[in-house]
Amino acid sequence: MQDHFTLRGVRIPNDPQIITPQVKRSILAERYEKDEVTGLPKFIDPKDRVVELGAGIGFISSFLVTQLGVRNAMCIEANPTLCEFIGRVHQANGMSNVDVLNAVALSDTQTLGTANFYVREPFWSSSLDPEPEYVKEVDVPKHYLSTLLREFDANTLIVDIEGGEKVLFDGADLVNVQKVYLEVHTRKIGLRGIKACFDALSDLGFAYDQRVSSGGSVLFRRIGRR
Repeated sequence: MQDHFTLRGVRIPNDPQIITPQVKRSILAERYEKDEVTGLPKFIDPKDRVVELGAGIGFISSFLVTQLGVRNAMCIEANPTLCEFIGRVHQANGMSNVDVLNAVALSDTQTLGTANFYVREPFWSSSLDPEPEYVKEVDVPKHYLSTLLREFDANTLIVDIEGGEKVLFDGADLVNVQKVYLEVHTRKIGLRGIKACFDALSDLGFAYDQRVSSGGSVLFRRIGRR
């Protein structure tokens, strides 16, 4: 069995428990995170300090570091099994400068504690939503997004949290963040959810950047006051 795959310069260990047939097909066809890796080089600067919510298998963080030269990144992932795998992906790519936190990030209007996270196959279908059917339920610590951003001094936020974006920015404090790169999940939150998400970002001083956005991956930039 092949011990690893290489996708856009990133080495990914071939662990069948994580890299299931559906995930493998996506990787081999270079469809996996295609919109994101197309968009990221258009706005990422090596000096950016990046927090990634919904880090998946660690591919995006590895791409940022190994291909785009980012020196400061932090991964936040709710699935504890994926957190372990992210560490292996980072190790396979010679990375030791990216922290991985098993957590759910939330806005300041919500309550700390633990969240029920529902694990599904393929892993990218996992979410905080108990519907549809899931493989298992795990309790995950909650952290305020604003605190995580402030402590890391992040200026860039990447978000792929399977519908959680609908309320993530409600009453949020994005501190010093200048760029938010967001995957929207229309099938999960519908048009009203997308409007709520975009309205919240607009209220926080962010504008949609059409030049970078493509499909479900959209970039918002903070705009200054006139």
